[in-house]
Amino acid sequence: MVAITASIGACSDGGGAAPTTAEETTSSTAARDDDGTLMIGAVLPTVGVSSEIGVSMTTALDVGINEINEAGGVNGRPVRLVFREEGDNSATAVLAVQSLLQAGVDAIIGPTSSPDLLATLGEAVDSGVLTCAPTASALALDGYPDNGLFFRTVPSDSLQAQAMARVVETSGTSTAAVVYLDDSYGRPFAEATRSAIARVGMTVSAFVGFTSGGTSIDEAAAAVAQARTGVVAVVADAVTGPAIIAAIDAATNGRMTFVVNDAVRRPDASAPPFDADLSARVVGASPLAYATSTSFHDSLREVDADATGLFAHNAYDCLAIIALAALAADSSDPATMAAVIPAVTASGSRCFTYTECAAALAESRNINYDGPGATLAINPSGEMTSAVFERFTFDENGRDVATGLLRLGDG
Repeated sequence: MVAITASIGACSDGGGAAPTTAEETTSSTAARDDDGTLMIGAVLPTVGVSSEIGVSMTTALDVGINEINEAGGVNGRPVRLVFREEGDNSATAVLAVQSLLQAGVDAIIGPTSSPDLLATLGEAVDSGVLTCAPTASALALDGYPDNGLFFRTVPSDSLQAQAMARVVETSGTSTAAVVYLDDSYGRPFAEATRSAIARVGMTVSAFVGFTSGGTSIDEAAAAVAQARTGVVAVVADAVTGPAIIAAIDAATNGRMTFVVNDAVRRPDASAPPFDADLSARVVGASPLAYATSTSFHDSLREVDADATGLFAHNAYDCLAIIALAALAADSSDPATMAAVIPAVTASGSRCFTYTECAAALAESRNINYDGPGATLAINPSGEMTSAVFERFTFDENGRDVATGLLRLGDG
């Protein structure tokens, strides 16, 4: 998930525990004292246009923190969870992260959007704090100089590009065009998509960038029409995606199939809607939006009867992995926890909840935490090496509909 727009809101604390002031860490080279109590901060949007995601994740973290502390906490002490509002821009997210660093957190979950995370991750790393991204998938985070203090529970767009290539491959044609929003988000994503399509044995007959202006979109549509291919992979956002698709469809007389990225799954309200005919020809791949575990959804509804569960498992995974790493390492030191994350997500008996995995660790067994999404493995670089993607299309009313799952990676 790439561009999640958040809105400004007041700071709030949750998870049944109030924040505790601790001495601020001011140097990336200074050693952090391990006081034995794991304190985790969360930066999520809970008001405005992204409130569904933020509220859903907040509910998941409430479920997780209750589960952890009812099981005795971590290393004999309750885990503390502190919430801050992400806001609708990176400046607000920066203030939220700074507030958590001043409170002395050992780890941070969020922010949710890639721009917000890129604006805040450096300061968290410099402070020696572990960060987990639940939905920031941008390629710009691949290889980020994080001193081993960053991981994410959403697959990178480099893995999503492979999922899109799988869908393109099923089109029945030998050539494809790639059209992309020409900015720091779209360009590297499109390059990865082009490479992935080539790896499945297809030829990319056109690689066309565009900007949000009408002239640029029309020129890109004309270039695609000239390429004479049957399928177009579109890498764009919720506004420009529908616009470029509509322009290409008009330029090709309604004969094209489109494969889109996750940001186009829920078009912006200002974007032109797909008509019934076009909706049937737009298909895409996106990271798993809803957990496969029914028991997890039941747990969410026990906390909030109206919980949607949208990306809730991603936040739960962040919390569970951090807590399990602290348990396995017998430490709440961020670097020590980070070092064992690959082991607790890939090297032992499969388990799907914190309680189940913690019980296995108590029996001195190695664990492979897979969480409510059923497949999860994180490498030493903090990246997911296996993931489940949803194949989706649109119904006659333009609503997105999941039509199947794609499993990628080594999990």
